[in-house]
Amino acid sequence: MKEKCSLVRTNSFLKFAVSILVLFFFTGLKAQNDYPLNINYYNFIHYDKDIIKFPGDSIDFKHLFSKIDTLILNGTGKVRIVHIGGSHIQADIYSGRMRERLQTYYPGLNGGRGSVFPYRISKTNTPKSYAVHYTGKWKSCRNVERKKHCTLGLTGIALTTYDTTASITIDLKKDSLVSYYFNQIRIFYKQGEQSFQPDFPNMELDSTHIDSILGYTTYYFKKDYTSFKMQLKKTDSLQAGFTLYDITLENNDPGFVYYAMGVNGASFPSFLKCALFENHLKAINPDLVIISLGTNDAYTTRFKPEFYRSNYQKMIKRIKKVLPYVAIMATVANDSYLFRRYPNKNTELAQKVIYEVAKKNNCGVWDFYEIMGGFNSSSIWLDQKLMRRDLVHFTTQGYLLKGDLFFNAFIKTYNNYLDAKEHKKSNLKASLKN
Repeated sequence: MKEKCSLVRTNSFLKFAVSILVLFFFTGLKAQNDYPLNINYYNFIHYDKDIIKFPGDSIDFKHLFSKIDTLILNGTGKVRIVHIGGSHIQADIYSGRMRERLQTYYPGLNGGRGSVFPYRISKTNTPKSYAVHYTGKWKSCRNVERKKHCTLGLTGIALTTYDTTASITIDLKKDSLVSYYFNQIRIFYKQGEQSFQPDFPNMELDSTHIDSILGYTTYYFKKDYTSFKMQLKKTDSLQAGFTLYDITLENNDPGFVYYAMGVNGASFPSFLKCALFENHLKAINPDLVIISLGTNDAYTTRFKPEFYRSNYQKMIKRIKKVLPYVAIMATVANDSYLFRRYPNKNTELAQKVIYEVAKKNNCGVWDFYEIMGGFNSSSIWLDQKLMRRDLVHFTTQGYLLKGDLFFNAFIKTYNNYLDAKEHKKSNLKASLKN
C-alpha cells in the first residue's frame, strides 16, 4: 500500500507540474505573475483585491494555518474543509478546483475525495469527478423543496428507499489533477432498528465504527479502491427502509480533505431547516467552514438586508455551537442579473452585511464580487465567455478561473501567517541577544 500511495503522490505532482506548464505556455493571454499560480490576465479583474480580508480578528485562522504548517513540514495530520453553498458548489467546478490545488500544492497532500453524494438519484446534476449508478426505487427530499417536510443533514438532501434490491455505485474518475483513492467509507444515514444495513460486496472489509449519536458508520477496508457498490441488507424483520444523508471517502494518508455541500437554489433558510446540520458537521470536524450562500438570497426584488443578516448570524451560531474555534470564511456572491434583464443591486447590500457579520464573528472574507469587477461586471464576463447567458452561473472556464483565484487568495493568507510567524521568531531571537 505504501508503494501505491507513493506512486499516486508522484503522479499527482507530475500532473500538477504539467498543468502549470500548459497553462503558462499555451494560453493566448498574458500571464498574471502573482504567486503561487500564473493566472490568465483580464484587465477587468482586480487581482490586487484577490486576498482574504479580516474585518475583525483573524485569531480563529491561526489554528488552521498551524495545522497546514504541520501537514506540509512534517507530513502528518489531516486538514478538513467544509464548503457550503448553492448551485455553484453543487456543480463542484470551482470548489473542486480548490480541492485539487490544495492537494497538489505539495506532493502527498491527497487526504481523500470527501463527499460524493449521489445527486443523480435526486434527478439533479452530479460533479464530473465521479460517476453515479443506482438500482431500485428511491425518494428524494431537498432543502429547497418547500412542500416537502423531511429530516435533513449537512448536505441538504436525503434519499430514502424501501427497496431491498436498491444499490448505489460510485466510480471516481481519473481525468483530474488528483488520482483519488480510498480505504474508508463513511455513510451518514438514519440509524436505528428499522433501518436496512449498508453492505459492500466484493470489498475486503477490515473493521467498522458506528456512531449512533452523530448518525454515521465508517467502514475501513484492507486495501485502496477507486470505486464501490453499496447494497442494502435486511437483517431483522423490524427493518423497513433506509435513508441516506451523505457518503464521504477518505484514505490513511495525511493531506487535505475538501467536502463540498451544495444544493441548487439553496439559500440560508434552506440550510437552517436542516435538523442534523450540527451532528454531521461535528462528525466531520472541519478546521475551516466556507459559507457561499447569498446568490439565491439576493435573487429577488424584495431583498431585506436585516433578514439576510439575521440568517447569516444564525448559521454562524449553529456552526460555533459544535465547533467553537473553527475558522469560518464568508465568500461574497458574484455579480449577476435579475431575470437576465437587470443588474442585481442586491449583491452590494449583501456584501455590506457579510463584512458586518464577519467583523462580529472574526470570519475571513473572500470578496469575489469586488475581485470580478463589481456591479454589472457579469456582462463583461459573459462577453469573454466566462459566464453563461443566465448571467448568474459561469462557464467551465470561468469556474476554473474562479477556483484559481480563490486558491491564490488562500495561499497568500497562509504565506502571510508564515511571514508573521518568522518575524516573531526573529524579534524573539533579537531580544534574547540583547
